[in-house]
Amino acid sequence: MRNKSLIIGLLCLFILMVVFSITTKSQKSEEQAEFEIIEIDTGGEPNDLPTGEPQWSPDGTKLAFVSEGWLCVVDLEKKGEIKKVARIGRAGFAWSDTNQFAINEVERDTSGEIVIHKTLTMNGEEKLIRKEVNKDPLIRNIHGLTELPDGTLGYYERSSGTGWKKVFHIIKQGKLKPEDALKQMIVTTTEGYVGWGAIVLESVDGTVKKRVTKGEATYMFPRLSPDGTKLTCGNHRGEILVFNINGDLLANLGRGSCLCQWSPDSKKITFHLTEESEFYIEASDIYVINADGTERTQLTNTPDIVEMYPAWSPDGRAITCKSLRTGKMYVIKLK
Repeated sequence: MRNKSLIIGLLCLFILMVVFSITTKSQKSEEQAEFEIIEIDTGGEPNDLPTGEPQWSPDGTKLAFVSEGWLCVVDLEKKGEIKKVARIGRAGFAWSDTNQFAINEVERDTSGEIVIHKTLTMNGEEKLIRKEVNKDPLIRNIHGLTELPDGTLGYYERSSGTGWKKVFHIIKQGKLKPEDALKQMIVTTTEGYVGWGAIVLESVDGTVKKRVTKGEATYMFPRLSPDGTKLTCGNHRGEILVFNINGDLLANLGRGSCLCQWSPDSKKITFHLTEESEFYIEASDIYVINADGTERTQLTNTPDIVEMYPAWSPDGRAITCKSLRTGKMYVIKLK
């Protein structure tokens, strides 16, 4: 009987140790998921929304966005102080360094499609880089600014004269020489854009092309990881998938917007998940998850705000998003 009691006692002690270990691990996991949310009022009225996704400055101290046609900058080191830099209308913009922007403006008149490239300082000073005129706008389409992996800035021009052909025009050189920059690999689909299709890796200049996904399944909005080894995309069920560049499925991250964003170290992914009623978005919240599908964490839980379009800071320690209901932006500082 004593031996039996001893065995039962040891068994209970073992169970308690296991429970304590699991609880401790759970607490550590919760600690890793701690974060702070900072609200930034963009100065607009509700439903007067910032245009496009907020863009982090290269040093991670500022956010730029367009509101009511104004390019605005939020200085995160000065308690969210907002500065209106200049009116840019519908022009595309990108940070070219911590105190300057590259602007890509497209106009149309009787002479055709006019593309204007210029720089814009934080003080609103403009400098024209180049002005181009496409005399046949019916068969040409100018895309917004695109930053290549090495930091090269430019834009795509597509022509349907002899089938859809993309040409990348460089307006600011990055770390690589122009000829080398155009050999960098980007991800797209067999349709040549972000719509449904098989996923393809191709060089910027289009001379190298490799199909990634296998079979007849189609996907949309593929996004390459910063280290160039993996990609995310969406499927017809509204799920986010992770593939390697050989076409092997690494993880199904579950429901979420395929407009997701890789962390700078290529280890995590942030995305928004909406709840919709017919064509109306009832709610939307921000999530972060490891690229292997583990530790899916909900960062916001606010049905009245509708947060969307998260973007990582350059150091991966914060995520910004904007509200489709309040016209405000938020910075989520991860701890």
